[in-house]
Amino acid sequence: MKHLAWIAILVSLPVLGQNATVFNQSDVLFVADDAEMHVFGDIITSGSTSVLENEGFIQTYDDVTPGNFELQNIGIVLSKGDFKIENDWVNNGVLAISEGMVEMYGANQWFLGDSISRFWNLQLTGLDRKEQGQDIRVRSVLDLTSRELAVHAQTLYVDSSDVNAIIYDPTFNVEGMISTDEDGFIKKYILQNQVNLIPTGSIQGAFRHRPIKILMTSSDASDTAIVTFHHHSPNLTNAPEADMDTSLCKIQNRYFYTFNSANPSNRYQLDFAHYPPADGYYPDVAQWNTPTWRMVYDHGEYNGPNYSYVSAFDESDFINEHYTLAYRTPAAPYILHDSTECYDIADYQIEMPLGQPWYQWTVSNDDGSASVTSGQGTDLATIDWAGTIGGWVYAQYTDTAGCWSHFDSAHVIDVSVTADFYFTNDYSQGTSTNFTFVNQSSSNTDEAIWFMDNQVDYLYYPNITLPYFHNFSTNGEEATYEIILVANEFEHGCTDTAIRIITVPAIFVFYAPNTFTPDGDGFNETFFGYATDIKWIELQIFNRWGELIFSGADFKAESVVWDGKFQGQTVQTGTYTYKFTVWPNNYNNGEKSAFEYAGHVSLLK
Repeated sequence: MKHLAWIAILVSLPVLGQNATVFNQSDVLFVADDAEMHVFGDIITSGSTSVLENEGFIQTYDDVTPGNFELQNIGIVLSKGDFKIENDWVNNGVLAISEGMVEMYGANQWFLGDSISRFWNLQLTGLDRKEQGQDIRVRSVLDLTSRELAVHAQTLYVDSSDVNAIIYDPTFNVEGMISTDEDGFIKKYILQNQVNLIPTGSIQGAFRHRPIKILMTSSDASDTAIVTFHHHSPNLTNAPEADMDTSLCKIQNRYFYTFNSANPSNRYQLDFAHYPPADGYYPDVAQWNTPTWRMVYDHGEYNGPNYSYVSAFDESDFINEHYTLAYRTPAAPYILHDSTECYDIADYQIEMPLGQPWYQWTVSNDDGSASVTSGQGTDLATIDWAGTIGGWVYAQYTDTAGCWSHFDSAHVIDVSVTADFYFTNDYSQGTSTNFTFVNQSSSNTDEAIWFMDNQVDYLYYPNITLPYFHNFSTNGEEATYEIILVANEFEHGCTDTAIRIITVPAIFVFYAPNTFTPDGDGFNETFFGYATDIKWIELQIFNRWGELIFSGADFKAESVVWDGKFQGQTVQTGTYTYKFTVWPNNYNNGEKSAFEYAGHVSLLK
């Protein structure tokens, strides 16, 4: 056995065809606890009988040969001391490190070999990132400093449950981090109710330090958390960002995480970091639940010294779950409305939220005639139901992130009241005109108010449908009147008005005197009827025995005159019967077109 108190080997000769500085093939090389070995090149332990036992300090340098530390052909390393390696770490043997530090201080170094390397403490310094081509296990502390450990498709095991088992330089934008490929894993042993921060991220493409904090909240006392950090869009892993359910507007697509645990039934709080100036603002969490991304509703957010975090609470039942930050679909607005509507033109108001960049209104009714006439883009819209009241009013908005909200909808029921009436008239009363008005308003009318001829009348249910009579007086001249019917519905405050203009024609006036005196004094000598606005008039005079003693007809009333004579002689003083038949100019109701007036006239001398 060779014991070294201090040795610096500067030899750079090929051994068995290899450019190795130190090649231990069949012996035990022991470095005591107060000894140092400095190798300007590789140090190789090869063969099952070759043992490197280190209780001191060993350092390799990238000189003539790269400065690798290698175990070949089941070579054995037993160590409680420290290593400082400038190039790759290759383990194809048996590595038993029980204490001490391994520092990888070179540039772009690899962990290689077909055997897992188990370190007590591992520190990454130097330049560039350190890369895994084999699994490695750190039993105490992994110190990343400001370097990236690229796990690739391998596994990094951190066996210590200490929350400080992984440390790094926290200086903003130079932090150390751990990256993985799709099939790479970071496995950290954890205890219940302790927050473990895994400094995931990558320097490839863009510097992105995006840690995940892990807190097991229930079930087992301990577990192994399993993390994969994907430094790319989820589109590359059959979890397309376009496949979101309606709970989400958009997801953060620059990176995402996969999480699992040795016991998937344990419950966890997972805190995901983001940096809004570079990543955008994403205050929510999404989980891939084949075939869609869905919202993790039980979540919260908070700000750290340099990064913002979004927490997913009470997560469990993991099967390699993908997580990313997200922006939820904004909540639907609330339309302040009454579910009933009285009128064609109506306003609809958003009560909350107010102040959004754009509000979109749509409306539908049975015949598709309804439209938004004003207010599109604002929180107050005017809708024209276009005669078919009732249907659906929809509203949504875009928020400041450009996301469309869910819809709110208002189902509107037509409770409008319709005022309507028709009328009939009768001119048979000579100098007056009787009109009958019939209320045909809708059946939900509670009150009918008639306005006509300078008077107002109120009728209430159930009497509103009874005929309403009105007699318009006339002076023989044609006249027009405005008739107004107001229909009121009390429960919803609906009202409607019907207006008609009616024309009262120039009604004819007829008058016949009851006495005349054909005595030759020139006053009241003849008998005739007074009539206006006629097209024909006939007169018949009968004596007391019913004998016709006079008849005449003309289109002018003043031309049909009885002078008191029969067969050229003035009849005796007495009472005679007359009968006028009059055809007015404007009267023809389809049943009769003339009026008869009969009476008695006294002839005096």
